[in-house]
Amino acid sequence: EMPQASGLDLLKWVRLNKYNCEFLLLTCHENFTYATHAIQYDAAAYLTKPFDLPTMELNLQKIINKLSHKRSMEKNSEYGKLMEKNIRFVKLDFLKQLLNGDFETKEEVSKEINNRHLDLDPNGHYRIIYMKISNIENDIDRYGKTVYEYHLEKSISEILTGNTENDSVIKYHNSNILDFITIIKNIQKEDLKELCDKLINTCKETFSSVITCCISEPCSLIELSESKQKLDKLFYYYININSRVFYQDEVEISDRRENQILDMDKISIYIKEKNKGEILNYLKKTFQELSVIKRMNLYSLYLIKHEIMQVVYADLMEKGIQASKLFNDDLSIQMSNRSLDGTTDMIRWVNYFLEKTFAYQHEVEKSATIIDKINQFIHDHYHENIGRNEIAEEFFLTPDYLAKIYKKKTGITIKNYINEYRINKAKELLRTSDISISEIALAVGFDNFSYFSTIFKKMVGKSPRDYRDE
Repeated sequence: EMPQASGLDLLKWVRLNKYNCEFLLLTCHENFTYATHAIQYDAAAYLTKPFDLPTMELNLQKIINKLSHKRSMEKNSEYGKLMEKNIRFVKLDFLKQLLNGDFETKEEVSKEINNRHLDLDPNGHYRIIYMKISNIENDIDRYGKTVYEYHLEKSISEILTGNTENDSVIKYHNSNILDFITIIKNIQKEDLKELCDKLINTCKETFSSVITCCISEPCSLIELSESKQKLDKLFYYYININSRVFYQDEVEISDRRENQILDMDKISIYIKEKNKGEILNYLKKTFQELSVIKRMNLYSLYLIKHEIMQVVYADLMEKGIQASKLFNDDLSIQMSNRSLDGTTDMIRWVNYFLEKTFAYQHEVEKSATIIDKINQFIHDHYHENIGRNEIAEEFFLTPDYLAKIYKKKTGITIKNYINEYRINKAKELLRTSDISISEIALAVGFDNFSYFSTIFKKMVGKSPRDYRDE
């Protein structure tokens, strides 16, 4: 709404005239085409109103860092600029290869370090700081995936390594959890814990996601892959650690595998009683007991989840409810996927799972009572001018909702049921009385003789007259 031109026109003009600046749009227009045009002309960000101060600050920080880096690079030669940019990516790529186990010998690692001109000691010792970031959905929705991940990576690099430009932090995506691995020269683990605590507290000021850090034992470069695998396993076994720092040697991995954890009979009784509170309390007590004996791991959570599901699904089957359809919505799938992230997420999922189960069972029980009442109303008033509108008004329901629950419970439409009942009454009168067919049509609720004959023949297979004659 600027005079003579739009913000996109101004952006296009800036780019065509090659002015050296960054461009951010704040707009109430969410139109995808506008955003596409903004990206086409290299806008640094396209933010939609309402104005959100933290989101704006993060985007501005990213833009300022981009400008500062660009200007510092311009002071160097083209060769220097190319080398400075490339050396970071060369190092990150090499570290990722080490973590993936792409090299077999120490000699091979030394050779690659020399060939790539990397500032790494092939004989030195390093530590891995393995960070899991969970509950990331709200931050991604608020800030955008790119800005959110950029600031996390930047904060990790600055706080843990002291480098503004990342050359040691590697990002991994794992469903709804984001993993970062930082490779750092061996220093005292107590000092690293202090840095990790600072990182967690710093990110808490801006983000709602949860950061959990594990500090590895010292290892050589060729041992990084093995060390990463051990830390992967630790996060599997040591799940109740959200938003804290722990050391690799803190975790004791048990070889024992449970076959069953919960008392299924007890859970079954609570389910039949619809006693959600007792189930949640029982789960919390179980988690505490497993933690004491150091068996609160991902496998235990997996068993608990499926034991709960087994009992609930059996109860739903008894009531004729299809669980697969009941829990097929996006929120149910999202909650289920997150349930194995930790004990807190498991409690949230069980609470949601039971709440939805009991609410739906109550609705079915309630609808069954309503169906009986609706059918009785039809039996009492079939000879009157009734349809779904009149019946819905009688039971304080909207016509659409009435039609929906009736079809869902009985398998036929309410209109078809009314017609079936009327035709059955007409058949009875045709068999037992001498009333004319047109009078019978009126008596059972059809004010149109032609329509009555059509419906009768469709349902019975012959006309009212032929039926009476037989």
